[in-house]
Amino acid sequence: MSKLALDLAALVKRQRWSPRSTFPPSRPLSDVVFTLGDGLFLITNPLEPGELVVAVGWAQSDYWAGRAFDNPFRGDLTSPAPKWGPPPSLTFLGRPGSLSFATIRSYERERTGRDNVILVTGDYRHSDGAFLHCSVNGSDGITYMYASNRPKALDEPVAIEFRLPEGR
Repeated sequence: MSKLALDLAALVKRQRWSPRSTFPPSRPLSDVVFTLGDGLFLITNPLEPGELVVAVGWAQSDYWAGRAFDNPFRGDLTSPAPKWGPPPSLTFLGRPGSLSFATIRSYERERTGRDNVILVTGDYRHSDGAFLHCSVNGSDGITYMYASNRPKALDEPVAIEFRLPEGR
């Protein structure tokens, strides 16, 4: 397993609502998104005092972390070249080796049980209606974000959000 996957495996086990200060050192990208480096991010709840972490994310750049995890995203819609990639392997979470749009959509659709949620949505900026990303809301609190409003079968995610398990 890569160092990135090992780091991610440890982070996604943390409890939701843990103070940001209890995570590895990070620096702010916004009031909500904090970078740990190497494509890993902490996402906090802006409505709660104390920078409480609700999710961990991976993104191919700081730009995509802001566009995917920061709401509202106020930046330019011209995306730069990826800084980190490809996406980390999520096989440690039982996910397929490929995170392509077609593979993830099919995998999430086949999941069974109470937490089976497959919803493919487009996310848009409210202020001007600009397209931000396409999301596949999967089971177990994982959301995969793709750059295109019409993802091709082999497109890989530009960002992935892992909602942390409830801990309050």
